[in-house]
Amino acid sequence: MKFHKIKIWSLFTVFVFVFLTFSSLFLSKVYELQFTKAEYFQEQALSYRVKTEVLESRRGSIYDRNLIVLASSTNSYDIGIYPNKVDDIKNLTTLLSSILNIEVNNLLSKLVNSDRFFYVARNVNYEIGNEIKTWQVKGIEVIPSSKRIVHENSFEKILGKVDTDQNGIEGLELYYDNVLKGTDGKIQYEASPDGTIIPQAKIVTTQPIHGEDLILTLDSEYQYLSQNLCREALKNTDALNCSIVFANANTGEIIISVEEKNENENLNINLISARAQYEPGSSLKIFSVGLALNNGLIDEDTIFLVNDKIEIIEGSCNANYQGYKGCYRDFLKHEPYKLTVKEIIERSSNVGAILATKDLEITELENFLQSFGFNQKTGIELSGEAKGSFSEYNICKTCLTSLAIGYSVNVTQLQMVKAYSIIVNGGKDIELTLIKKPQNFENQNQVISEVLSIRLKNLLINVVEGENGTGRSVKKENLTIGGKTGTSRTHLEGVGYSNTRFNTSFTGFIESENGPIVGSVILWGASVSPYTEYVTGGSTAAPIFKSIIEFLIPGTK
Repeated sequence: MKFHKIKIWSLFTVFVFVFLTFSSLFLSKVYELQFTKAEYFQEQALSYRVKTEVLESRRGSIYDRNLIVLASSTNSYDIGIYPNKVDDIKNLTTLLSSILNIEVNNLLSKLVNSDRFFYVARNVNYEIGNEIKTWQVKGIEVIPSSKRIVHENSFEKILGKVDTDQNGIEGLELYYDNVLKGTDGKIQYEASPDGTIIPQAKIVTTQPIHGEDLILTLDSEYQYLSQNLCREALKNTDALNCSIVFANANTGEIIISVEEKNENENLNINLISARAQYEPGSSLKIFSVGLALNNGLIDEDTIFLVNDKIEIIEGSCNANYQGYKGCYRDFLKHEPYKLTVKEIIERSSNVGAILATKDLEITELENFLQSFGFNQKTGIELSGEAKGSFSEYNICKTCLTSLAIGYSVNVTQLQMVKAYSIIVNGGKDIELTLIKKPQNFENQNQVISEVLSIRLKNLLINVVEGENGTGRSVKKENLTIGGKTGTSRTHLEGVGYSNTRFNTSFTGFIESENGPIVGSVILWGASVSPYTEYVTGGSTAAPIFKSIIEFLIPGTK
């Protein structure tokens, strides 16, 4: 009997212990749910019925100086597929390949061999996406997106590109990506399992912040006309590329920036005016002669006896000479004649320019050129801009000679536009820009004196108006035009300097109501001249410059 009581008492004790233990666990869990982690579990419960939808921000539009839209975003769709949800793969493949213009077998293979979600097409036209939505086919996901549209072909290179997710990857789209793309918003709401919004529940909306718009300094009409001139020039000269840049010399605002590639053969560089480097040839003479004028070594009327060739290294002009190049020649053979410095620039005489600058120090000339912006980036709003360079080895016998006539130096087209702008705007430094913004002319650095600016400007005008000027084809009655031709051999990758192709250019200015406008036309690798037997800047690039002037200044045709 006693043993029986002990057994009952033991069972009762175990039962009480188990009861108390489980009660304790239960109460602690209830406490945790109600108090300690109440907020966490509430959020967990809500997460099963809280839905979030993205409110997509609009990428900013880009306009020209006249507020003509150049690039904008429009509604589109991304088309995706869940292969394991598709009932009739063959039928779906036929439908999608037809409406999306994609290869049938590739799509079929992907559907059969994949069980993961994938995109069939991105940024599909809005109308096509809506058509696919009406099919209501299982497994197809039609996702709202946006598509970037460039409205003017002549702006394609400058504007650049965006990827399928609307991120800038080239040109101004890349440079100003953070400004243009904005920030997405969202809307959160509670919904029942069938997707119906619970009306009593809280709806939280975060509005999207749309991207900012950009207004460019470029002019659509001038872009279009210049692009056509480039296309025509490529046919006439068989050049590899053509590029044109015009800017206001006072403000630095770029009005035209166009480039075209030869369909058959080209230098494969986009944004060539900023990224490609070339030896400017005679276009640089105005700076080396300018330094000699500034230093009082010469003046415009200083006379030199100019032969058609000059030896910097003794014997280097002999036919059987095989040493380092030290013979420099004028473009055409001629009898010795006397030329003033003014006439040397007018005729673009290599020998004359060498004589006029022979007493310069090469380091001083490099520093002078650097003050105009050579050997440094202009800071234009484009990625990948080249800074140019001087020859690393500048103590050779011919180094000064070569640099003085525009060789042994690499420059960009934008650097030439900036440097010529400084010459013609009174000697003040400028910042080239593609973006319309408030102008600040205070504290502009004076690169050269106003007096030297006027002297160099007059030399450039004489190149156009002088009887023997290499730029006389640009002359227009009642207009003040100046400039300088340039011709140098084209350097081809893996080949070296070509004997048949030349970088021909004309860099100049025209006075206008809004101040001087500086322009540069370059034909990269020209091999034919439509006007003379010689391929020069005067016979290939200068006529394009003249045509653009007729657009810029009304009533001058």
